Amino acid sequence: MSNKIFRNFGFFSREIFQLISSPVFILLTVVGNGLIWLSGTFFYLLEKENNSELQFIDAIWWSFATATTTGYGDITPQTAGGKILGILLMLMGTALFAMYTGLFAETILNSENLKRNRK
Repeated sequence: MSNKIFRNFGFFSREIFQLISSPVFILLTVVGNGLIWLSGTFFYLLEKENNSELQFIDAIWWSFATATTTGYGDITPQTAGGKILGILLMLMGTALFAMYTGLFAETILNSENLKRNRK
């Protein structure tokens, strides 16, 4: 029983490694992280005048929290531009994570199909 578990885990691990080294996954990661850093930079530029305590790292934090739809609420936009940027980032973040979810689901389903076909 444990041999089968280790064998399946090894097979699944190889499939996941192939996924994270695929050009699509790498492209999504680069684009997603670029989007977060760019949004954080824009947020900082839009908000720094109205939010005197805002530092650049806080803007990057806000961008990550907003893109992942976590939204801690510790940093909130004060300007209309910041709020619009937040809305766009929430939508793009949701789409980005949906694509990641689809890639992982496809890998798991293909893994199951490959195992069935090998029997």
